[in-house]
Amino acid sequence: MNGKILGTILGVVGVLLWFMPLAHVNFMGMNAYQAGNHIGGIAYLLLFSSLAYAVLSWMEQHVPRIIAASLALAICLLFAVQAGSSIAWGLIVLIIASFASIVLAVRDNKSVKAIES
Repeated sequence: MNGKILGTILGVVGVLLWFMPLAHVNFMGMNAYQAGNHIGGIAYLLLFSSLAYAVLSWMEQHVPRIIAASLALAICLLFAVQAGSSIAWGLIVLIIASFASIVLAVRDNKSVKAIES
């Protein structure tokens, strides 16, 4: 599959995973989940970095893609450290998708550099 299409799909997956459970919460004896829209603040930067990755993938801007994916991964790791043992499946998959996004962007950047030289 084309790196352009795969990168756009990874960005859209990151946006969709923002709405999935990121952490388990026990509030007044009731078990609940926190998603990105419940966290607020820096979680919106995670949403925008995933959206930016999708757009930059389509425009084939590889270095900004690496920056956007690295930012998303850093925010995910920050949330994972804060969540600790109450981490939920959405955050784990989001970390994997962010790491895969970095790997794909670096691979595409290397292939463009190889073609240019």
